[in-house]
Amino acid sequence: MPELPEVEVIARSLADKIIGQRICDVEVKRRDLRVRIADDFEQLVTGREICSVYRVAKYLVMQLDSGAKLVFHMGMSGRILYMHAPVPEKHDCVVFAMQQGYSLVFNDTRRFGLVTLLDGEGYRSLLGKMGPDPFSEAFNADCLLNMHGKARIKSVLMNSAVVVGIGNIYASEILFTAAILPHREVSTLSREECCRIVESTREVLKLAIATGGSSIRDYRTPTGDVGNFSKHFRVYGRKGEKCYTCGGEIQVEKQGGRSTFFCKHCQK
Repeated sequence: MPELPEVEVIARSLADKIIGQRICDVEVKRRDLRVRIADDFEQLVTGREICSVYRVAKYLVMQLDSGAKLVFHMGMSGRILYMHAPVPEKHDCVVFAMQQGYSLVFNDTRRFGLVTLLDGEGYRSLLGKMGPDPFSEAFNADCLLNMHGKARIKSVLMNSAVVVGIGNIYASEILFTAAILPHREVSTLSREECCRIVESTREVLKLAIATGGSSIRDYRTPTGDVGNFSKHFRVYGRKGEKCYTCGGEIQVEKQGGRSTFFCKHCQK
């Protein structure tokens, strides 16, 4: 599933290409995504100008000149491609014909993604109650220190009510960088450790964005390129391999139904 860095890469790439363009035509090939695409979607989107493109959590948002917002979520396997005269593919769901012969294509093999048009109320209902963005000042050590109970730090980082956009890959990498074991209870963390986690979150996500994100299965940039952050993985997907820092063996455990990678020597 594309996480925050992948969606940020998509947003930045598309912003350079489509802001100021009009959507000349829309073809919906599959309406049966996570939420069914409305029957009047094509009518409401065709002819509208794209005024801005940005990311909110793992959502991609395009502000239209009508005041409505075109919102995408990649789900498990969704991708957005911007190409000149693209060759149709089997799992294309929505094709936006842009100017100068280009098309914006939403392709989703598993169809868990989202393509929807929202007004102000619908937008606030979907995105208005999330936790802070990891790059905002609102995400700080207090967000973690204020947690009570026996919540594990990796699960907390993946909780969008605490901080948005972090999935399994980046949670493992962040905690290795912060030298914190993923199954530590948040209540056992000191302020210094929480500060380290916040700093490591921004460090890892910035590097992931700079390297184009992580292409594990389906993710591609809008121009069809793969992301290269997987070349920088310190623990994720490296079960049984040597830790680059200490030479110990990378461990893996199931946590919340997901594989969690860590080094028991470097992380405490």
